[in-house]
Amino acid sequence: MSYTFTEHTHGTDVATMFPDRVKGKTFVIAGLKRGDLAATTADALAHGGAGTIIFTGHSQPELQPVIDHITRKHKDTKMVFITADSGSLTSFRDAAYTIKSLGISIDGFVGFPEVMAVPWELTEDGHESHFQRNYLCHFLLLNMLRSLMPRGSRAVLVTTSIRSEAPAPTWDDMAFSNGEQYHALEGYSQSMLAVIMFVKSFAKKYSDRSIAAFSANPGNTKTNVQTHVALDEITSWLQRKKEEGKELPVLLQQVPRSLAQGSATVVRGLLDPELEGKIGTPTHVIRIEENVH
Repeated sequence: MSYTFTEHTHGTDVATMFPDRVKGKTFVIAGLKRGDLAATTADALAHGGAGTIIFTGHSQPELQPVIDHITRKHKDTKMVFITADSGSLTSFRDAAYTIKSLGISIDGFVGFPEVMAVPWELTEDGHESHFQRNYLCHFLLLNMLRSLMPRGSRAVLVTTSIRSEAPAPTWDDMAFSNGEQYHALEGYSQSMLAVIMFVKSFAKKYSDRSIAAFSANPGNTKTNVQTHVALDEITSWLQRKKEEGKELPVLLQQVPRSLAQGSATVVRGLLDPELEGKIGTPTHVIRIEENVH
């Protein structure tokens, strides 16, 4: 059977398309936030009949409205909260041990960025905030949980558009000279490229176990991670790009999309069987606008 996806496709639509890949299955969502793309994705999976959704967050009271909303709509889906602070690798390591103690297999893993364009800050582990909160914590959690992922399971890390001609980050100075040469949007971009590179490596490494891994670009979708971006920061960053002769970032060229539309890309990465042939290949960004024949 072939499926056609358009810019109007919602996450709930995708979940309905592949009932055998979502009903009764267990998914881990790292970085759940209220009223965010992660919460919309969780709702789409529950709509499709997910058996259990294990999710990490800073505090359960903060996420209780999300839990109540999903359990009220989808009574057959069990929601399991695990405390995890992306600013602490120890916290994510403890979360992994807690998930392992549940004694269940994981059919799908999704990691969402935690921050975007935040002021200069080092985490308690001494890493630049974007790099740890958007990349390192998911790197740690996914690697610790991979033994729980059976054949046919999926890992999706949500990222953003990266221009193919963009220069590589200076990996020997990921802390931006201890903040002296820091720009918030450059910090975010660096973490996103790290995610894409990690997913590509993970997919190749575990292709023999049939664990598919993808980086999913949900498009120009307004999420909670963008609340820190000030207009003057964006303006100055774009002006610098213009002076350097670089084109407008791809994300800003895209038509805005709703959370429901953005979640379609993520859910497709988790469920669509026709993506299995892409395991270990260079293409890991799933564009929902593409047609699948």
